[in-house]
Amino acid sequence: MPDSNTGIYASFSLEPVEQTFLTEKEGRPIFADKEFVRIFIAGDKHTEVYREVTDNDKQRFADAYKRFKDGAAAREQLTGTPLAQWPYLKPSQIKELEAINIYTVEQLAALSDTAKQKVGMGANELTAAARAYLATAENSSAASAFAAENERLKGEVGRLQEQMKEMALRFEAIEKDGEGKGRSRQVA
Repeated sequence: MPDSNTGIYASFSLEPVEQTFLTEKEGRPIFADKEFVRIFIAGDKHTEVYREVTDNDKQRFADAYKRFKDGAAAREQLTGTPLAQWPYLKPSQIKELEAINIYTVEQLAALSDTAKQKVGMGANELTAAARAYLATAENSSAASAFAAENERLKGEVGRLQEQMKEMALRFEAIEKDGEGKGRSRQVA
C-alpha cells in the first residue's frame, strides 16, 4: 500500500495562545502553550495548513510528532505571561532566560537565590521588576474589575431611570383618564 504522506511534511510547534478569560481576570496577558502543526507539500509554496494539533495529526505524522515531543520535553506546558509579551526585556535577555528554562514572568519573579546566580548580573533587578509587574497587574486587575462593575451599575441605573420615566408617564395618563371619567359622571 503506498504511503499517502509522500511529499507531505509536518512541522510541530508549541505556541503561546492568549487565555482571554484569565487575561481579563488578571489584568495582564496570560498565555498557555498549545501544540500547533504546519503541514506543507514539498515544492508547493501556496499550499500550507497551520492549525492546532489533532489526534489524527499525531498519528498521521507520528515520527515528526515524536521528534517534536522529545525536543519539547524539557519545556513543560506553561501558563502565564511569556517573557516575549513583557516589554521590559530585550530580545537578547529573553533568549538568555529561555536558555536556562525561564519562560514566563511568573517564573522569573519566583527565582530562588541559587537560580539568580545562573542569571548573572542584574538578576535581582530583573526579579524585582517581574514582581513589580505582577503586583501592578494584580492591582490593575482589581481596578479593571471595579471599573467594569461601575459601568455595569451605571447602565443598570440608566435602565431603571428610563423605567421610572415610563411609569410616571403611564401614571399621569391613568390620572388624566380617571379625572376625565370622574367629570363625565358628575355632568350626567
